[in-house]
Amino acid sequence: MLDNPSRMRTAIVIRHAVPDDAEALAGLICQLAAHHGDRATTDAETLRSDLFASPPWATALVVEREQGLTGYALLIRLYRAQYAARAMDLHHLFVAPAARGSGAGRSLVNAARTEAEAQGCARLVVGTHPDNHRAQSFYRMLGFAALSPGGPRFELPLAGC
Repeated sequence: MLDNPSRMRTAIVIRHAVPDDAEALAGLICQLAAHHGDRATTDAETLRSDLFASPPWATALVVEREQGLTGYALLIRLYRAQYAARAMDLHHLFVAPAARGSGAGRSLVNAARTEAEAQGCARLVVGTHPDNHRAQSFYRMLGFAALSPGGPRFELPLAGC
């Protein structure tokens, strides 16, 4: 039995984000950052620019319920040049606490898979914090396989970014 049967009463609608979603999407991104002890610096205007520019920097899928947006997935294109293989990174996956357990997360992952396949991707990849065992179990349950660790990563801060 579900801990909150009312979660299943409304249909889950997964769709591509539109510019009018930017305010609500920024709020969800802030919730995800706070969940990880971080502070988001994004805002609706930046999201509109990054998600709806030509070409966009990322693709956002959202969960729409009667009460508004309750979750999102953010996808970023990857390319493995040595194999000429496209991949999609499931960069963010978030469902608001009140909507968890409703199937929204699974629906978002399925929509991300469909989006990646439609763009000719050979793989959908996702990362988790090493201590986030709940997320790791969730992804394994959905058929994701663990990747061996890659080498060290570095960053170089750039002016204007």
